[in-house]
Amino acid sequence: MKRYKAMKATFYGVVLLLQLGLVSCKEQFFQQTDDSYMHNSNAPFVISKFSPMEGSEATEVMIYGDNYSSNLADVSVKINGKPVTVLGANGKRMIVKIPAGLGTGNIEITIAGKTVTSKEPFVYTLKRTVSTLAGAGVAGFADGSADLAKFDFRSNAGMDIDSKGNLYVADIFNNCIRKITPAGVVSTFIGKPGVEGYVNGNKDVALFNHPMDVAVDKDDNLYVADAWNWAVRKVTPDGVVSSIRGQAFAFPQGLAINKNTGVIYISSALAANYHGGKIYEFSASGVLNERGVDVPIFSGGMAVDSKGNLIIADNVSSVIYSVNTTTWARTAIAGTAGEAGLVDGVGAVARFDHPWGIAVDSRDNIYVAGCGHRFEGPTISASASNIRMIEAGTNKVSTIAGSDVQGYTNGLGGVARFAVPSGIAIGADGAIYVLDKGNHRIRKIVSQ
Repeated sequence: MKRYKAMKATFYGVVLLLQLGLVSCKEQFFQQTDDSYMHNSNAPFVISKFSPMEGSEATEVMIYGDNYSSNLADVSVKINGKPVTVLGANGKRMIVKIPAGLGTGNIEITIAGKTVTSKEPFVYTLKRTVSTLAGAGVAGFADGSADLAKFDFRSNAGMDIDSKGNLYVADIFNNCIRKITPAGVVSTFIGKPGVEGYVNGNKDVALFNHPMDVAVDKDDNLYVADAWNWAVRKVTPDGVVSSIRGQAFAFPQGLAINKNTGVIYISSALAANYHGGKIYEFSASGVLNERGVDVPIFSGGMAVDSKGNLIIADNVSSVIYSVNTTTWARTAIAGTAGEAGLVDGVGAVARFDHPWGIAVDSRDNIYVAGCGHRFEGPTISASASNIRMIEAGTNKVSTIAGSDVQGYTNGLGGVARFAVPSGIAIGADGAIYVLDKGNHRIRKIVSQ
């Protein structure tokens, strides 16, 4: 009887190990199912399916089929044309590990000089890691190292990045523009902290009054939406300030520059109510036009894509629009007017909650930040304390960092927490920078 019980325990123990091997111990799984299968070179082999069908770096993908080989020296696998590591194989299954930066593409298995390709692609999803670039986390003013610097972001504000990787931040309630090096060291680039005014000239005398946004041109000149002065100011790399058209813009709050043409686009806080949805267009030669859009747009952030289209986050309607700057025809990219929320999906299926900041990367993917409320509205929804991505060409919206919970946490995408992000910029290396308004910090998102 004791012997029977011992045999029974051993049997169930083996079954349990087999079950665990299917989900955890891959090496044990292959040894226990079949560790000696030899590929039959006279018979075809196939890929029937694989799982999961998408994943990021270090994801382990099981490929199902027939007539594989347990001898890993006989097997090579590529995904998106790039070699991947085969962890184990038998006659009907093999498992591979996804490397960093793989990209999306079909699976190719080669055995004995013959290659088969999957019908469906493996979709590579980037792993997003959020950290803090600068900011002590309390409202105030202090230059210096990343952990000691202080900003005052009590209202929505924006930022941009120059060719050397330096960030320029509209520190709205400190009435100045701050500069952050790639190492996170913060200094005051222009303006006098806490002093309101309208003075042009060099950095020793220049004054601003509640700057809300900045944009950098191809020559690293900085343009500032100087909201309470009703002006757009130009700052040279050496810190000399001028006004591009005097005090001619009604409460400018958003800027975008076409770096190929030098044209500057300016949104106004009064545009939706008093200007019929018009956007200011200022040419490189100094010509100012008011451009009409067919419906009023209350724009926070704006950006220009590689085709010269103006990409707009409509804060009131919760829609992301593209505007053709030749015909001024407006096209909805994602979201549905008047329906705020946090929903991923394609085009009109997606939902945003009163977005503000927006940026476009080198591939025309669009990134959207917060902010969860109509401009200066008293109620802030937590469902916008995240960063969303709109995929170029498909208009597929996904949440890449943050969630529907406000807070302050660094870490991988969905674990990270933000509090009313309002500004966003993208470096030449693809790093994403976020002006985290509620946390008075600048955050950094690295994609791998």
